[in-house]
Amino acid sequence: MSRYPEKKVSEKRRKEITSLKESKYRDRHDAFLVEGARSVRAALTARADVLELLIAPSAVDSSIGDEAARAGAQVLSISNRELSRISNVSVSQGLLLVARRKRVSPEDMLFRKSVLILDGIQDPGNVGTLVRTAAWFGVEAVLSGPETADFFNPKVVRASMGGIWDVDLATSESLSSWISSYRELDARIYAADLSGESVYDWTPAHPSAMVIGSEAHGLSEAVRGAIDSSVCIPGVRRATQSLNAAVAGGVIISAWVRGLR
Repeated sequence: MSRYPEKKVSEKRRKEITSLKESKYRDRHDAFLVEGARSVRAALTARADVLELLIAPSAVDSSIGDEAARAGAQVLSISNRELSRISNVSVSQGLLLVARRKRVSPEDMLFRKSVLILDGIQDPGNVGTLVRTAAWFGVEAVLSGPETADFFNPKVVRASMGGIWDVDLATSESLSSWISSYRELDARIYAADLSGESVYDWTPAHPSAMVIGSEAHGLSEAVRGAIDSSVCIPGVRRATQSLNAAVAGGVIISAWVRGLR
């Protein structure tokens, strides 16, 4: 039997929660959405600051409600139809968590030993996958520029597979300024670029930052002028122009962090 009171979500609150799909309302309420059993359980395991858990009759694992209640979340029931109006997936698992965003400033990241920088990556799936990859390999922080997809976009959160809880996340209005400050602390700045040194011959220094640029446009001019050196992944390129940003990031991150352990 559930140990939390049965309480339905109000129409007013449902509209407020729905608004969190948009960046301006996430900023206003300092909260975001986490959807699906695995992602919700990852948030609870990470002891995230959870506010509410919405559970529909279609929930694949209603026992998560008890865990959320113990973590301090208000557990609310919602119809399958209402949840589908909020959901960002075609087939909902019947669970939607509202969580408080983690507060980390770009200045705090200046003292991290490894920082992954995302420069103009607009695809939410790629951003989420890069956060997931950074978390897996032990990168301490991920910093984005203003042209990169929001870390708390529902699609980014879903693609991160819980990675957003394992790394510090922040956005800087000027990546080149942040890079200059980081370099003043005797850190190195690397970037992924087709003209760079082979990743297989590369010996990275630490502390350091690694920049991954946009698939379509590469590194922004301001960031390109601020890096120390670049690395590439050699391939047998015929018609294929480049690797997907998230795939390339995975290969390079693996090589980059080997000196951290």
